[in-house]
Amino acid sequence: MDFPAGDFSTVEDFLENDAFRTWVMERRWEDQLVWQQWLSNHPEKIDLYEQAVAIFLTLQGEKVALSDQEVKEKTKQILDQIPDAEIPVRPLLSGQWGRWAAAASVLLLLIWWQAGQPASRSIAGLFTGETPALAAGKWKIVKNVADRSVTVLLPEQSSVLLSVNSQIRFRMGTDDLLREVYLQGEGFFEVAKNPAKPFIVYTDRLTTRVTGTSFQVRSFANESNAFVKVKTGKVSVTPVSFPGSTEKEVLLAVHQQLSLNSKTDKVEKKVNRPLESGTSEIITHQFKFDFTPVPEVFTQLEAEYHMPIVYNRELLKNCTFTGQLDDVPFPEKIRLVCQTIESSFSVVNNQVVIQSAGCN
Repeated sequence: MDFPAGDFSTVEDFLENDAFRTWVMERRWEDQLVWQQWLSNHPEKIDLYEQAVAIFLTLQGEKVALSDQEVKEKTKQILDQIPDAEIPVRPLLSGQWGRWAAAASVLLLLIWWQAGQPASRSIAGLFTGETPALAAGKWKIVKNVADRSVTVLLPEQSSVLLSVNSQIRFRMGTDDLLREVYLQGEGFFEVAKNPAKPFIVYTDRLTTRVTGTSFQVRSFANESNAFVKVKTGKVSVTPVSFPGSTEKEVLLAVHQQLSLNSKTDKVEKKVNRPLESGTSEIITHQFKFDFTPVPEVFTQLEAEYHMPIVYNRELLKNCTFTGQLDDVPFPEKIRLVCQTIESSFSVVNNQVVIQSAGCN
């Protein structure tokens, strides 16, 4: 992989770099993989990168093309307005919050700055194809610091069983063309079916694209091996080591997996082999029920997803459920059970609350 050349010790270094400008303006798939990997290798540069992207797009709003000297002058005007005061960090969101807050503060400043400048398009228009760095207010970060996996419900009804010491970042809205998740660590994904909006999971070594399926991704920074395992449906996996090369895109079906060794760049596809789980057994669990008491169904779901389900056991003792729930996300599993027994549910404070009149 050819990484961007340059020291990138200042915002100006980014703005004067041809590769950086090309990436921000054209947003090519192969460039996205390169910069994703570069930022993973240089996390200390994320602040500078985010400021540079924001400033560059703002400058592009003023002119279609800028000379190096114009970039330097306009950048200095903006940076001179940024206060040196420290930005408070929310402990619950780890160090990432400081970066997003910094990016948000820069964006607010840029909006103020451009308000007095002649521009060919509005700030809102600049963010139509925004990067995660620019969409600080539209993204949410969840980090699992518990001693067991936790279930994260995504806005578009997909779900992620996030392993210990893992983190995901996802959009808060549901109107985007792509459903994107950035993963550090391990997660089991159950994706709501929507062929019109592909679901993409990015890690530092693997990019996984689906429309609706269930699969497990593991890619810890301190481990040489990364993998994707498929439980239901089909997925497309591209190792980051081979950006832009369609020959390296690997298609996986049920009970298949792809492994990547970052030390050797060896990619191995395993076909029709029993799947071995990492920290969670959910990838091998079969959610098939035949006139099963609903309290027992809820007990199984609680055990696998580590999310409390609150209900009146006495009211539901005569209710049963028959069906197969393997290929749907956690919220849809709950909805299908509730639909069968003419009940409803809500999610309150990270727990599922069942409203039901019971079964005769």
